[in-house]
Amino acid sequence: MTILTKSFCKKHPQIVSNSLDGKYSIELYDAINDVEEAWSSVASVHDLFFSPDFLRCIEKFPASGITPYYGIVKEKNVAVGIIYFQSKYVRLKDNLRKPGSEPKNTLEKLTEPFRHAVVGTLNFHTIICGNLLLTGKYGFYFKDSVTRDEQFYLVIKATDKLSAFLKKQDIKPGLILIKDFFTEDAPLSGEYHQGFTKFTVQPKMLLELKTEWKTFDDYLDDMKSKYRVRARKAQQKASDITKVVFNEEEIANHRDTINALYKNISDQADFNAFVLHENYFENLKATLGKNMTFTTYWRNNKMVAFFTSIKNFDILDAHFLGYDPSENVECQLYLNMLYDLIKEGLDKKVARIDMSRTAVEIKSTVGAVPHDMYLYLKHTNTFLNKSVETVLSFVKPEADFVIRSPFRDE
Repeated sequence: MTILTKSFCKKHPQIVSNSLDGKYSIELYDAINDVEEAWSSVASVHDLFFSPDFLRCIEKFPASGITPYYGIVKEKNVAVGIIYFQSKYVRLKDNLRKPGSEPKNTLEKLTEPFRHAVVGTLNFHTIICGNLLLTGKYGFYFKDSVTRDEQFYLVIKATDKLSAFLKKQDIKPGLILIKDFFTEDAPLSGEYHQGFTKFTVQPKMLLELKTEWKTFDDYLDDMKSKYRVRARKAQQKASDITKVVFNEEEIANHRDTINALYKNISDQADFNAFVLHENYFENLKATLGKNMTFTTYWRNNKMVAFFTSIKNFDILDAHFLGYDPSENVECQLYLNMLYDLIKEGLDKKVARIDMSRTAVEIKSTVGAVPHDMYLYLKHTNTFLNKSVETVLSFVKPEADFVIRSPFRDE
């Protein structure tokens, strides 16, 4: 099979060819406009996050330091797969707010400075197969004719070719990250992910909406008493909050306040790989239209919070949010945003609400259930790759949450 990699990057046209066994070819591009027709012929029509419109938006208004690349896998000159890459220079000391778990004993306390010193040296150009802005398997999609193991194999080959291309531009990738897989989506055979370290971070939180929940009261009625009381109290605390749904123009008019509220939260994250483009929200609204909802919270004529949601066919995805931490304490803004997200999901009659990662425990109190997702990490240097698992133990926050079960039948 011949793996033929064509890079039609506007600034650096290049063709590289490797002989494998004649079945597949791979083409790499740096603009969705150059590949839209082939991309659309493969991409799931039931997932907005693979759509050229969404990808064009985040390409035109990229998060800090992220450069996208697009792979097309062809069999006999017919597109059978798509691969989405992001390239980013990662400085762990800048991105990691709290390295690993807190030291528990004398030995860990003594080695804590060493851990911080190690983190300070970890700066890599990174190739990501997947989308850092999303939680989920948004790195590749293939037609059914390509087996799961073939898919992962082709992704690795495409990654190798992108890495070789970047090196010629004086960009030397150090890390390869392939994200995010549910257990049932992970590669079947170890030989196809040899050299990669498989690991998990915080789980993805999903809430399945029962068909009998026609209203928010139906949802509350299904809860154990203490969780129902908790919900009522939270709503009471936010009784003087006014909610306003913004259109594109209103988002643009309040851009500075929105970005400040967003930064309040992104700056608190244990790990934050990027900062959104300042014009991201208004342009995402322009791109997705009615499929994106931008809800703002006002108190005393001041915007104190916002959250965004995206209706992705029968799934409602929680997207980015922001709030004033002091108002959150008094009005339980975050918890109320979760309840409002559930109300929206019920109103829009979706089957599931995807609450993404982070804040696992509080999301479980509203009924979301954790689902582990697996990532694969590899260093391009064989020697350094042997220490990936050790370094992950330094920087991965320890799971520090209790999963709650708020419903009566659990």
